[in-house]
Amino acid sequence: MMRVHAGLWLLLLITPVLSAQKSAGKVVRPPRVPPAARGAKGAGKLANPGNLAERLARMTPEERERALEKLPPERQEQIRQRLERFDSLPEQERNRRLQLYDNFSGLPSDKQVLVRRQIQAFNRLPDERRQALRGEMQSLRRMPESERQARLASDEFRNRYSPVEQQILADISGNLPLPSR
Repeated sequence: MMRVHAGLWLLLLITPVLSAQKSAGKVVRPPRVPPAARGAKGAGKLANPGNLAERLARMTPEERERALEKLPPERQEQIRQRLERFDSLPEQERNRRLQLYDNFSGLPSDKQVLVRRQIQAFNRLPDERRQALRGEMQSLRRMPESERQARLASDEFRNRYSPVEQQILADISGNLPLPSR
């Protein structure tokens, strides 16, 4: 248990460094969309599996406090609210999110950076495009690798999604399969 906590603590400390590094893989970014065009609440965004709340959720209350004390007060408040929301989720959903976090944490650092950036790119898409991609993303993430590759290479897929969207779908689905329910 101490190893897990030490590993999570190390991840907490190095994530900003990893986020700042350039990924070895090519990340295609969609054009910036003004907030008004995205919708007021940004419906349909993907959660970043490497976010601080999920990391802190694995810690004891004492470890959480020590980690939070190092953050600015406004950031501490944001994280405390996220933790409250996380703690209020049904147990099955909390476990699913923790499994997703474990899968993400098991990726090599360059793949974590790639997935994180592509999730951000997905979240910058207009609401209607995010909605269109969401179902495809779920399907691709559930497929065995051979089926996923066939779908990504299909004419229907290439005609339905822009090159930017194709790259986002390929990168996320190829590196972060859905946890089983």
